[in-house]
Amino acid sequence: MTENDFIKNLKSDIWKQSLNDVEKNPYDHPKYKLFIEDANILLDSFSSFYDKYNLKYHIEDESLNKCMWMLHVHALCLIEDCVFLLKYKKHIIVGKMFRDITEILDMTFLIRHEQKYLNMWYDGKVIQHSEYRKFIKRKKGKWLERKERDEYKFLSGFSHNNYYQIKNSYTLGVGNKLVHEIHAPEILIPQQTISQYCWKLSFLIKKFIREMLDSELFLEEDFNKFVK
Repeated sequence: MTENDFIKNLKSDIWKQSLNDVEKNPYDHPKYKLFIEDANILLDSFSSFYDKYNLKYHIEDESLNKCMWMLHVHALCLIEDCVFLLKYKKHIIVGKMFRDITEILDMTFLIRHEQKYLNMWYDGKVIQHSEYRKFIKRKKGKWLERKERDEYKFLSGFSHNNYYQIKNSYTLGVGNKLVHEIHAPEILIPQQTISQYCWKLSFLIKKFIREMLDSELFLEEDFNKFVK
């Protein structure tokens, strides 16, 4: 089973498009609503999958499965918040949450592959994203590590408030003068901005699906009802 089994029956095109496609043809309101509906359907199903682990683990349990369950649910909650905020075009905080989601999923990947990071996590130590990138460089090659580094640097721009991310909150008024969206009707929020944020969220949801499948927390039969 792959991520495609989860998205193949969804209504929105954004799940299968590239960012370049989305930037060239920003979503209109009906298509944007379809994406929000799709995302909510997926996330509701994911929540039901993880519910079976409630009341399973003791507080002193330091197993890998408990760690993955806790981290996955934390990422899932953040993704759900992103969908809710994008429904109302509140994209500013969403951008800042993208890096958190990425860090959680990458840390879970790292912990699954090296015991020492599981021990660090239960000891309450901070696991830097650079540790994940070092692992990728060692196991997958420098080209992928560079790609991961560039992606992380881009996401960090939302937290560090660089120009590229900040200007997404502005539209053009008379004489091409900038108007912040807080002082403009919601309809004037650039549709290409919302489309790009929806695309990035779809990317992270698919990344979550891959991590969920690779974790082996579930059997294929757990998913069969949803993906049939």
